[in-house]
Amino acid sequence: MSSCDTTNVSRVRYSDVRRLALPLLALLCWTGRAQAEAVFTGPVTDARLALGVNARPLAAYISNGVLSIAERSDVGAWSAASVDLPSADVEIDGLAVDRLGSPTLLLRERSGAWLALAGLGRRGQWRWKTIFPDAKRDRIGPSGLALDPQGRPVVAYAVWLPSRKTYLRLVRTDSYFGRLVTTRITRGGFPSTATLPGAAPVVLPSGKIRVVETYLPAAIEWRPIPGDWLGQFLHSSALGVPVGPVAAGVTGSVVFAAWTEAYPMLGPPAVVVASHSTHAKSWIAIEDAALAALVVTPRGPELAANRCVPAIAFGLDGDGICGGLVGQSELDGVVAGFAVGADGTHDVLLDDAAGLSWYRSPAPLGVEVTLSAARSGAAVQLAGRVAGTTGGAVLLYRERPDEQRALVATVTPAADGSFQASDLPPVLPVDYRAVYVDAVTGLPYAALLRQPVS
Repeated sequence: MSSCDTTNVSRVRYSDVRRLALPLLALLCWTGRAQAEAVFTGPVTDARLALGVNARPLAAYISNGVLSIAERSDVGAWSAASVDLPSADVEIDGLAVDRLGSPTLLLRERSGAWLALAGLGRRGQWRWKTIFPDAKRDRIGPSGLALDPQGRPVVAYAVWLPSRKTYLRLVRTDSYFGRLVTTRITRGGFPSTATLPGAAPVVLPSGKIRVVETYLPAAIEWRPIPGDWLGQFLHSSALGVPVGPVAAGVTGSVVFAAWTEAYPMLGPPAVVVASHSTHAKSWIAIEDAALAALVVTPRGPELAANRCVPAIAFGLDGDGICGGLVGQSELDGVVAGFAVGADGTHDVLLDDAAGLSWYRSPAPLGVEVTLSAARSGAAVQLAGRVAGTTGGAVLLYRERPDEQRALVATVTPAADGSFQASDLPPVLPVDYRAVYVDAVTGLPYAALLRQPVS
């Protein structure tokens, strides 16, 4: 067994809710654009976003059993290459683009029956490499993808056995999409866990590799030592359960990781962030949310997440009502992808009732919308504020799960950003959302009540 060092101790369904040589060109791509750019019209089950050559955005998404990679041209048109998937229930565990603009994806059958590397060459040809667990009943947990300095894929995954034993592995290729070379990180079934473990690789600036693993009830960062791997605990919780994928990145010598932590006995999940340099530490970064993406910049980590009001809060079954978060800004739609360019531009891929839309902001998102509601007899009094900008209008919607939302008011904020409105809902409970569309970027900033009015 490897040694382990314990010192320094809307309506879209996601399974886990649910990633410059020509800066002037990038600037021209967003300046003055007050509309979203449609990437795909229709329902998707998973999506990712990455930046390619000259910060050109690429979006990968799955719809009706078809995988597509869409790329934006310099004139703002999106074109996609698509391929049928071997399974109807597949998630995207990673998307990366090399220096030549060639994308590589990591796909996983949601039950954990297989893992696959999918590459799209510059001539549009698809390449596949499939990884299966050792035995039919074994399962592969949520996995991670990175590129080494030569642009070759680096994959980390953990195999889970019905006995609760796990085996963490690192996979590399001997060329861009050549033979798979597997390295065993843990042996002897360590760590034992009742849930599927998650894994993500990190490639340091030196080219050295770290692997972050999450499992019930902890997170470990693994690094190679002569003849073995050494583990450093990043996080442990007696009440929390890491669920879904883990994201990881590095700036300088500091490794960051983020994942969703469920709290079955306490309440809603939260996004947990851990870091390790000379010491390891972890903290809750976003309450009542599920991780959508982690981007590590020279300034530190930036997070995107999604927050939902479950249908059970309305006394209903099925999907809840969701909204995205990027930093402190809430958005009208589920965050399907998030990326930060070398020049500081922030790209967001939103999934809403219409499909996938792409937005670019020249700087970190800085608008915050707040909303509150109070009963007054049969009426509901709504009040809120838009901070970080001036002008424009606020759209106020009444919402219930699996129903088309209703616009109840359009109001102009006062000089201090405050606004008010009133509504007579035909049925209770109901939720409300305030939406403010930025005039420059087209980003739909929003605030969704976290508790229905009842």
